[in-house]
Amino acid sequence: MKTIKLPLFWKFAITIIILVLIFGMINMFILWKSVYQSFEKEIDKRSVVLSTIISEKAVNPIVYEDIVSLYKILDDMMRSDKSIAYIFLTDEKGKVIAKTFSTEVPPSLVSANNIKNKQYNIELLSAKHFKYSSIRDIAFPILDGHAGIVRLGLIEDSIRSELVTATKNLLKMIILFLIIGLAGAFGFSYLITSPIHYISDQAQQVNLDTLDGEIKNPGYPRYKKIWRFYFSDELDLLLAKFREMLLRLKRNYIELQKTRNSFIQAEKMAAIGTLAAGIGHEINNPISGIKNCLIRISKQPENIEQTANYIQLIQDATNKIENVTQHLLDFSRKEESVFTHIQLTEALENAIALIAFKAQKAEISITRDLRKDLTIFGSQNYLEQVFLNLLLNSIDAINEVKSKNPFYKGIISVSARKKNNNVLIRFKDNGIGIDKKNERKLFDPFYTSKDAGKGTGLGLYVSFNIIKEHNGEIYFKSEKGKGTVFSIELEEVKK
Repeated sequence: MKTIKLPLFWKFAITIIILVLIFGMINMFILWKSVYQSFEKEIDKRSVVLSTIISEKAVNPIVYEDIVSLYKILDDMMRSDKSIAYIFLTDEKGKVIAKTFSTEVPPSLVSANNIKNKQYNIELLSAKHFKYSSIRDIAFPILDGHAGIVRLGLIEDSIRSELVTATKNLLKMIILFLIIGLAGAFGFSYLITSPIHYISDQAQQVNLDTLDGEIKNPGYPRYKKIWRFYFSDELDLLLAKFREMLLRLKRNYIELQKTRNSFIQAEKMAAIGTLAAGIGHEINNPISGIKNCLIRISKQPENIEQTANYIQLIQDATNKIENVTQHLLDFSRKEESVFTHIQLTEALENAIALIAFKAQKAEISITRDLRKDLTIFGSQNYLEQVFLNLLLNSIDAINEVKSKNPFYKGIISVSARKKNNNVLIRFKDNGIGIDKKNERKLFDPFYTSKDAGKGTGLGLYVSFNIIKEHNGEIYFKSEKGKGTVFSIELEEVKK
């Protein structure tokens, strides 16, 4: 289906042109008909008056057979009125007795009209013998037709020329109305479209990336001050309400950002709580080793070689404690979403390191297939949280299977590779899988399929929003009882 973009100006203009043309055509028709009929009546009256004058003057010359006087009457009448095309007189038998023609009167013209019931008769004749296109011919009886008939022809073209002049004047008025109408259409379209353009421009800028910017003031009211008054209309009210809506939306967006950041931090704390036991073990083992080394050194302080070996072991243990605590501190700290160029493999390894002991304790093996040269633009801390959430979900899904089958071998596969211009990250597990009925709700806030107290329902919701903020995509494929694959696509940074 094709869509034609038609600006408001042209809609107004086309509507006005159609209305003016319809109005003009109707008026032209009415003018032509009414004026033509009026002219016809007037010319008929004049025909009757002129014929009456001729018939009265011609009675005596006809009775006394004074042909010269008849011709003089006809000539005088022709000179007195230029609209007369011809005059001729016939006797009661139809024989021409006087005429204004320089030649014989055509027989077709003589027979073209005659009196009816001793009354005059008017016919519109096609003038084949004159320079005019049509003649209004009257047959007028002299003494009820006993003395003869006056035939007088008036030029019909004079009526038409007056009608043409009137029509031209009407056309000029129509053109003038069209010009005025188009100017009005331009003015109205400007007054109407200017606030619409403002609303359109602002609406295009309404997105979660630029909403915290400045919202332009449309200028209220739109019309200039006239004397001491401002004139406004519904469009001004619409502009004001739209700007108020944008300001409310901006405030709500800022509050939403704060709430979102709180969700992210809350999910971090929940993840740290889940990892607390494993991290404590990661720290406790090296501390126990350090204590043993110190005891042995204190018993044989003179054994320099043994002391040197134990000091190295103490150094290794403290380095391990430092790495674990540093990872934990880096992950748990609250920070803004600062985007930089990051090495994807490093972010994945950090997330795997945090859940390594939990996976080891549950006898779950983690396999890696990571390309080393993948660089993306994003927030490393936030992405590590997404990766950690997915890894913890995989561990929980496998543990649910192991609760029924303790000897089940759990496997989590983490891979990262190129896919066209993107980076594809996949977390695959052989856990319990996801029910079809729950798939649509998986990314909803506060939804969890875990037992009470074992999940906040924010992990996947937060992960979805973080990936969306990175202009990426997160999706999954799962089969109940066989496992789940979560996939993340992010744009790769070209070197």
